[in-house]
Amino acid sequence: MNTYFNEITSKPVNTVDGKVLYKIPSGAMCGNGDLGVVFDNYENGLDIHISKCDFWKFNPGTSKDGGIKTVGSIKIGNIGLEDYNIRQYFDKGLLECKFGEFEIEFFVAPENLIYFEIKAPDNDKFPSVDIEIPDTCESKNSEYTDGGVACYVRRFEGGNLMRNSAVAVCCREADAHSDGVCKTTRYCVSVVTNFDDADFTGKGIEMALNCDYEGDKAKTENKWKSFFSASKVTLEDKTIEKFYNSSLYHLAGCMGNKEFPPGLFGNFITDDFFPWAGDYHMNYNYEAPYYCIFSSNHPELFDGYMSPVNDMREEAKRMAKLFGCGGYALPVSFGPKALDVYSQKDCKEHGILFLGQKSHAAYACVIPLMHWYSTYDKEYALENYYDFILNTAKFWEDYLVKKNGRYILVKDAAHEIPYYRGKKFRKLTHIGQINTVNAINSLGLVKMLFKGVYDIAKELGLNEEKYALWEDINENLADFPTFRIKGKKCFRYSTFGIRWRDDNTVGLQHIFPASQIGFSSNKKLLKIARNSYFINDRTLDDNGSNSYLPAGARIGVDPQFLIDGIRRNIDEFALPNRLFRHHGGGIEHLTMVPSTINEMLMQSFEGIIRLFPCWDKKSSASFENLRADGAFLVSAKLENEKVTSLKVKSLNGRPCKVECAEIKSVVTESDKTEVPFTKDGDAVSFETKADKTYILI
Repeated sequence: MNTYFNEITSKPVNTVDGKVLYKIPSGAMCGNGDLGVVFDNYENGLDIHISKCDFWKFNPGTSKDGGIKTVGSIKIGNIGLEDYNIRQYFDKGLLECKFGEFEIEFFVAPENLIYFEIKAPDNDKFPSVDIEIPDTCESKNSEYTDGGVACYVRRFEGGNLMRNSAVAVCCREADAHSDGVCKTTRYCVSVVTNFDDADFTGKGIEMALNCDYEGDKAKTENKWKSFFSASKVTLEDKTIEKFYNSSLYHLAGCMGNKEFPPGLFGNFITDDFFPWAGDYHMNYNYEAPYYCIFSSNHPELFDGYMSPVNDMREEAKRMAKLFGCGGYALPVSFGPKALDVYSQKDCKEHGILFLGQKSHAAYACVIPLMHWYSTYDKEYALENYYDFILNTAKFWEDYLVKKNGRYILVKDAAHEIPYYRGKKFRKLTHIGQINTVNAINSLGLVKMLFKGVYDIAKELGLNEEKYALWEDINENLADFPTFRIKGKKCFRYSTFGIRWRDDNTVGLQHIFPASQIGFSSNKKLLKIARNSYFINDRTLDDNGSNSYLPAGARIGVDPQFLIDGIRRNIDEFALPNRLFRHHGGGIEHLTMVPSTINEMLMQSFEGIIRLFPCWDKKSSASFENLRADGAFLVSAKLENEKVTSLKVKSLNGRPCKVECAEIKSVVTESDKTEVPFTKDGDAVSFETKADKTYILI
């Protein structure tokens, strides 16, 4: 079975009883990391939406019409869609469409060129092709023809905008021929913004004129084959394996612009009015799509993550000062290039949407810390994220309260305080949240932060004057609060404030993604974690299944529960194009399947590589080149309840520790030289050299 393939056999449905469904589209999609398209339909044919990660209206304010905007759409008319069939080939980046006697091949090339080929009967009803640019949100539009290229321009400029934005869509009929019965026509559409090139219209025309259909088709296929060759997971359950691969495809399809990473809905924007302006929500939504990229061995997808975060540094410094602290603090959300979608005069905390939470910058540090431990790339860390992590730690150095030798967190809500603004806000209703002490998710994030900043600083040889303080915080930060519920000892959301909530998974995010509890934790803590995990089943949580299921793997719950949880999400929320229609942001749940499967097959966050730590050993499975902390690529196979092959490639030459009962020797793959190792129970430790691969079985 080809698990890089998907077939859609019905037209996208976007309304039920005349009401528009939630914004996540169900039509076929493809993208190149920046430019994305979504197939839709209208009365006379196909409506193919175009969006791009860097096309925003930079109108500040929470109630304005700023946010990510659609570029436009390709209208292919005179096509009957009764016999609907679209085949998505994820490992080729290709769509093959057939609608009765009409055939269309479609792909998005790496250089922001859209190509499609139409084959149809050569008669007066041959499909028409038009470009449509929306005129909503006061955009300034124009169109003209230059050298046989039809150009359509959409602009947002002037007024109170923080910066101007513009996009050119340039369409050309690249080739046409007929055998007298069937006509074949090829089209090229370039999409260029003012952030790509100052002369974006000229660049777009040049790209359309110099297009190479066959050459760019080969480049597109090579790109996706290379992407999927970076790692591989093989499961007995082929449905889950399919969603594993398609999820990675969709994530990579919108994670390619190094200045404009994807917001809540990536680059499948189909109109100008997506929820929350499609912005960057920092209390898990922005971070969640990245949970799986390192373990899946796609660290390149991280390259754009820090751009909007670093662009906020001056604002973050200002916001930290509002709380009497140095360093950086962030609001609940913002847009690219420090777009203000957070200022609101009636907010109770300095007119800014913090919603009672101080942990947003700490949450932003989770993903770069994942990058650090999986790569140990000193130069990259220093250039891209050490400053932000250092200054986020600086904020918490000032904000933490030391009491009786322990550091505690105060006035930092575990959940957003709803509507923490306006004259109608009732303070007494939310007094516990406002005065929260030791919010459990923040404790997990701060613990991860101070361990991480200390580890990076020591590797870089920087900020030695901070080591003693960081050691003190790491040793004396408050314990996770607990209480008894349903007769069992469980984690409490806070020492003072909310005890527990039966929605969302905030009370478990110190387990994942904050990585504070695992198989190496003491048995009492693990028992509390497992008790907490089953207070209520959050498998189908609209916001939290992307962290709930991986957290279960981290603490060793029944693997069948997790597999069933993945299947339930597929059955309940999966769309024909293999997106998930949850209430939360559009791309955050794409990480659910790969994150959970990766954590079930291999874990390494505790400094030891564990093989199949939360897997039903009766179910065969294998993986190639999953990335482990310590900068290792690991490949292993489980057959007949035993690990039958195991390889580890060292990328950085760091010491390696692997737990696996079947290991009897360690040899280099290249020349079969025996490598000395020590053994502690089932764990084997040995020294490695960079770019060397070791065979352990």
